[in-house]
Amino acid sequence: MITSRVAFIAIILFSFFTVKAQETEIRGVSKKTKPDFVKLFSVNQGQMVELASVKPAANGAFAFKFKPAYKGYYLLGFGTVNNGTQDKYKLYVKGNDQISLELTDEAYILKGKNNKENIVLEQWYKTAYKVERKTIYFNRGVRSFKEFFPMLEEAVAKSKPFSAGINTGNSHFDKLMRQTIAYDLGYYTLTLLLYPSASRPDENDYTPYIKNFKADDFLQNEVLLQFPYGINMLSNLVAFKNKGLGYDFDKDVLSIPNDQLKGDYALTYAALARSYNKYKQIVDTYSKYFTRNDQKLRAEVIEAKNGVYKPGAKAFGFSYPDVNGKMVSLSDFKGKLVLVDVWATWCGPCVKEIPSLKKLEEEFHGKDVAFLSVSVDDHKDKEKWKKYVADAQLGGVQIHSGPGAEISRDYKINGIPRFMLFDKNGNIIDVDSPRPSDPKLKEILKEWLE
Repeated sequence: MITSRVAFIAIILFSFFTVKAQETEIRGVSKKTKPDFVKLFSVNQGQMVELASVKPAANGAFAFKFKPAYKGYYLLGFGTVNNGTQDKYKLYVKGNDQISLELTDEAYILKGKNNKENIVLEQWYKTAYKVERKTIYFNRGVRSFKEFFPMLEEAVAKSKPFSAGINTGNSHFDKLMRQTIAYDLGYYTLTLLLYPSASRPDENDYTPYIKNFKADDFLQNEVLLQFPYGINMLSNLVAFKNKGLGYDFDKDVLSIPNDQLKGDYALTYAALARSYNKYKQIVDTYSKYFTRNDQKLRAEVIEAKNGVYKPGAKAFGFSYPDVNGKMVSLSDFKGKLVLVDVWATWCGPCVKEIPSLKKLEEEFHGKDVAFLSVSVDDHKDKEKWKKYVADAQLGGVQIHSGPGAEISRDYKINGIPRFMLFDKNGNIIDVDSPRPSDPKLKEILKEWLE
């Protein structure tokens, strides 16, 4: 039970302790301008897991008591796992800890009684503070490489004597802390360097730290997974090493020297797959790298979520008005293959597919194939959509759902264009099919007609 003052957490997980873990107590005061729940997170194989949430008392006081399941980093702060490590602060927990701190809008400050490990960790936090704020806090100010590069080199220069001077008497922490310095600096740098931006620095302008940065130094083992940003950094490391992501997924996976990290990388992208077919393709190719129990469990969870999009599964139905206001449903086309195009007039890649789509319609004219285009243009632009349909002489059946409609939610459509293919009985063939410009789509249509 979680009260307004103290959160008691029973964590029944495999323990890495050689002796029974003792309770750790974290006490603090939240001085956040806008009151918010304070949350405790664990680190599970490179990702954060929310363990508990507590509403501070009227004076801002809060507390957590729990038996840690492992010796290492937990995080305390605000928000959810979805906004990453923003407003969340690493704390070193080994059991029988007394940690006292204050949380503000922009930082944490140790107060009162604390263990020596967290005092060192806070010193590093202050040392790297400006670099962290300039990178992962992407929604709080302009990202400027001109300002960042001097900050980075200053932090790198300070990190060397800092690392050499770590000696708390706790060998586990001392080693982890030295790794933390290296991984934090790497994570912050890659986060900014790989962020989509119209203004990108030339490689000749890179600082000495970046010029000497070697992704493979961080990809040799699973140390990466001890950090809350581990999985995100894994993708960044691969992108830095291969000068971008998505061009050749097989190359990306195989460029990782550590086999277990290959498995983690493949699973990350299997979870993002927009169709069961894509998920299955990744898993069938790389499941040999799913050697840990948590990896196997992740694969099962991902498969269960994608199972509703299996070929042969019943399609999620939808109905939307055409240009004349007549309601059109997916079920209206029973007895025909249906190619659904989810698009918008403002979407450049969508418009680019129109000539190929028209050509495909001509080739399959008179055959049992229906072409159904669903516009997600804003409702206020509905007349603009109708005019575009007429001016561009679009074929097939044109309907308008608007943004955030049921079809987008049911089929997890977060980006367009999106093409989906359904069989004559209204069952799924592929909810992320090839585009009309890809010859594979024509082959699939012919195969299903036969």
